[in-house]
Amino acid sequence: MRATDKLQGFLRVFEIPDFVIPWIDRFYEEIEIDLVMRLANRPLTRKEINRAFLSRFKLDPSDANSDLTTRAYRKGIINLRDDNRFEPADFHARFDKWAMFEGWKDIPDEIRNQLNTWEFAHYERQHADQITKLRKGQSREQSLIYPEYILLHEAEALLDCVRHIYLMPCNCRSMMQACTQSIYTCLRFENNRDVGWEISKSRAKEIIHLANKKGLMQSGEVRIVGNNVIDGAICNCCADCCFPHKLAEDHNAQFLWPLSRYVARHLKDSCTACGRCVRRCPFQAFTLEKPRQGPKIRKNTIQFNKDLCRGCGVCSTGCPEEAIEMTVIECKQSLINEILKNNRPSVFDPKQRTTHLDH
Repeated sequence: MRATDKLQGFLRVFEIPDFVIPWIDRFYEEIEIDLVMRLANRPLTRKEINRAFLSRFKLDPSDANSDLTTRAYRKGIINLRDDNRFEPADFHARFDKWAMFEGWKDIPDEIRNQLNTWEFAHYERQHADQITKLRKGQSREQSLIYPEYILLHEAEALLDCVRHIYLMPCNCRSMMQACTQSIYTCLRFENNRDVGWEISKSRAKEIIHLANKKGLMQSGEVRIVGNNVIDGAICNCCADCCFPHKLAEDHNAQFLWPLSRYVARHLKDSCTACGRCVRRCPFQAFTLEKPRQGPKIRKNTIQFNKDLCRGCGVCSTGCPEEAIEMTVIECKQSLINEILKNNRPSVFDPKQRTTHLDH
């Protein structure tokens, strides 16, 4: 097969966007392209792949770095099937791992922006039906991921409900690069492609506390699989890079994606108008009103727009006077509520004061 024919076949298999083609060598090595083309004809086992490629490319089988199958799987180039055979992945899987672990190298900003737009359109197509069902008030499928805002003490309790925690870079922030927050904030409960770092629950709780301190929102993206196993992640989100928040804005689904389960209550009598809630709120629900000029001396005041609050809780954890309470609102589609209720977590933060709204 001629090199040009092989490349054209590879581009078709992976459905590479046209604007990426001039930069294809940033994403795939020659041996990886050959591997994809071989698997496009027939899925192969690890042994069959090694037999086909070790001698051809003069790989050393004793060198872990020359395990082509493992490297390609971790890089999002191939998928492992249920029958333990490997098949080609797609460019979405490749782009995800490339953005998180390999960086942008010398890809121009124009190409980076096009890639992010292309990837977000894919995310949008994936979840449009779920948003439609939420909007209609239909019940959710427990096997699907629906992001939900969770308070800081709930994030801790959720960590106590899972067996394993893996730290990974935030893929949204790695792709968008629209803020200066750390990318090392994604706490997953399954080691996707074996690229995460397993950490202790105490370390995971330190990460969410530090993220919250820096103004990041906690979101539970969970589902129930198998024998009541909790799968998914706790994300520490910003409003600048987060795909779920961008999707909510584009679809006018601000309280559905992620799901809102609380609303803030501003205790004016305790408020000193320090302005921290104004700086921390990602949705401009709090504003600082300065006094007008006049004969009487007036103080700054905080105004709270309840209609803009989505219940993320970062205002409450950042208030030094404890002048903001988080009030529970009914959310029948929440899976987090069910998980925390069934597992009866006992570790809660008394400083994150929560009241219940009467219905």
